[in-house]
Order: sequence, then structure tokens, then C-alpha cells
Amino acid sequence: MTCSAPTFPGSRADSSTGRAAAGGALHTTRLLPGMKWVLESLLDDIALARERIWISTYIYRNDLMGRRFADAFASAARRGVDVRLLYDALGSHTTPAAFFEDMRARGIRARAYRPLGAVLRGGALFPREHSRIVVIDGAGYVGGAAWADEWLPRDEGGDGWHEVCSRVMGPCVTDMARAFECRWMLANEAAGRSFDYWTGGVYDDVEFITDAPTPPAVIYERHLARVRAARRRVWIENAYFCPPRGLERELIDAARRGIDVKIIVPRDSDLPAIRHASLARYPSWLENGLQIHEFLPSMLHAKFAVIDDDWATVGTFNANATSLRWVSEANLIVKQPAFVRDAARLFEQDLGRSEAVRLDNLPRQGPFAQARNALWSFGLDLVEPRHAGALPEAEREGGFLQALGV
Repeated sequence: MTCSAPTFPGSRADSSTGRAAAGGALHTTRLLPGMKWVLESLLDDIALARERIWISTYIYRNDLMGRRFADAFASAARRGVDVRLLYDALGSHTTPAAFFEDMRARGIRARAYRPLGAVLRGGALFPREHSRIVVIDGAGYVGGAAWADEWLPRDEGGDGWHEVCSRVMGPCVTDMARAFECRWMLANEAAGRSFDYWTGGVYDDVEFITDAPTPPAVIYERHLARVRAARRRVWIENAYFCPPRGLERELIDAARRGIDVKIIVPRDSDLPAIRHASLARYPSWLENGLQIHEFLPSMLHAKFAVIDDDWATVGTFNANATSLRWVSEANLIVKQPAFVRDAARLFEQDLGRSEAVRLDNLPRQGPFAQARNALWSFGLDLVEPRHAGALPEAEREGGFLQALGV
């Protein structure tokens, strides 16, 4: 099966559509600063949907959250809406097959991404579908939220994880839909093909990126380039922050030239290995000017960044080597000042709910814990791919990149 790129807004064949008149915003964007807002927005759009509800996710469970949305999807399907759910077979492995069968019986087109059967036929186990792309009629969503009770607010019976997502309307939603369609078509391919997609400079006010762990590493490269160009601040809030060494160097260089580099990470992580690796690097980061803050109220699952006053990104990119090595990610970059201000205000709000880490208050670690942490840090270095070079100029217009078909 092939996945070609026809003419549509945002493709190389039709790049003239992406310029906003007189510098105005071509897209309507909204920051969703927590699951209360994410759920409200998603359920409102689902209730009003008339044409399509397309969702890709790493995790979908048969719990309160999963059943609530299954009911909403089924209701839309009864109205004639094209409802598709692409779930990662590994990320959703605890969900019984019967649950997805029931969804299909209710009119929901549920499909597993890289199921065990395809892998056993000689297909590749990786990359996994870690990106979250949601398209509901003319609205698109990008962010880290998944369909499980961890993301459900505590007052609704969930774990109350802190999450951040973005909603966008405008021509790049067509790009998001095209990326979803290709992942949908390639989901069961034994050859294990994947692709990168980037809107490049087609739009003045946003960039949509979804990439696979093959060169070029677009989301990572966009972070590197923007940190390198920072003039005032680099604020990163990331659930699994232990950055590849290239990004680590850029952050340290930024701090050394006087840039305000602040990082918010969870105090209590659902992936202890990443926290252990980070703890091994805390002293070096602090000594080199990085300001580390640990979020206290709940598990922090957000993945967003604010750089200066004209650049923010929200998505699924985990700032560590595993994100580059094993999974497909999706991020939305927004260059609209109002959106960037909203993201900066949220970061400051979360900073107020975090505790600063200093050299004099580092967690006490015995010899065994220190050795364990160093091993996890070394492990991430071993995992880190070496292909994260600069994007070739020929690819900067956007569209499907070289990784298609590999």
C-alpha cells in the first residue's frame, strides 16, 4: 500500500494558500490548560459533529473515560458521522479485544495500529503510534491526553493528571486529516512503513508536525533551532524530561548567554526510569544554569514549551531519547502572540504549584540509588539515535518527507 500526497492546502503542490493577509492569523487557536477544558471542548465538538471524528491515540482503555467517549462516538455514528479510532496495540494492550469489537458493532471504525498479528507476519514492532491527532469536522487537536482514567479529573473518578492540549481551526486541519489517513491506511502493514509530515513554512502562524523515528527528526530539530535562536526565555514543561545530549547542550548554551531557562517536571512520575536518569543529571544541569522545578499536585503529563514571545509548541514529544528512537509523535507550533501569552501564563501558574530544585536541596540518594540513576542515564545515551541532523533545504516547504515508505 502506498500513501501519496495529492494537492490540498498545506501540501507542496498548493503552498500559496497558507499566507495570512496583512500578517493576520490564518488559524484560530486555543490553548486547553487542563483536562477540564480538554474534555469540555472535545465533547462539545463531538456532539456537534456532522462529517467526521477521527482520533489516533496511544492509549484507549475500557474504563470510565473510555466508556464515556465510546458512548459519545456511538451517538455520533448513529447520526451518520464517520467515526474512526486508531489505537496503538501496544499502548492499549490491557484493553480487551471484546471492548473494541463492541465499539465496531456500534458503528465506530476502531483499528489497531501495528497489532501483534502484523508483527508476527514479519512486520516491525516499532515505531509505535504515540502521537495524538484528533480531527472533528473542521477542528483539530494536538496534545498529550489519552483515553484512560489517569486523565479523568479526580472529582469525576479519575487520577487527575495535569495535561495541556491545543485546538486549531484553519487549513492545517487538512494536513492533520491527511496525516491521520495515512497512519490509518498503514496501520496493518507487515512491512512496518511510516512517514514524517511537516507543514514547514507554508503557514505564517502555525506549523503541524508528525514524525517517525527515522531521519529527519523534525520535532526535535524545530526545538533545537528555536532554543538556539532564543533571545529572552526558554520555558519547557515536559512529563519525561531527560533530553538528548544535543538539546541538553543547546539549553546549557542558552543559559550561559543569559537566557531564562526554566524546566518543569513531575515530582512523582509514572515512569520512574526517566526520573532516575534525570536525577543523575540534576547536579550538572543546575551547575550550568538550568532552573529545575518539580510539579507537586499530581502527575504532570503535559508536553509544551514557550520560547520568547512569539513561539510555543504543544504536543506529544517526550524530551528524551526514547521519543526519537521508538515512537511517532505529533506537535503543533503556534507563533500567534496571544496563544504564546496564554501558554506563558499557564507555565507561570504551574511554576507556582512546583518546588524549585537547588544544589542544596537535591533528593538524598544512597550509593545504590546513585548507581541506579547513573545506569538509567547511560541507558538513554545508548538509546539516543545519531541521525538528528539538520533538515535539508529541499524539505523545508512542508509536506511528506523522505521517511515515507521506509
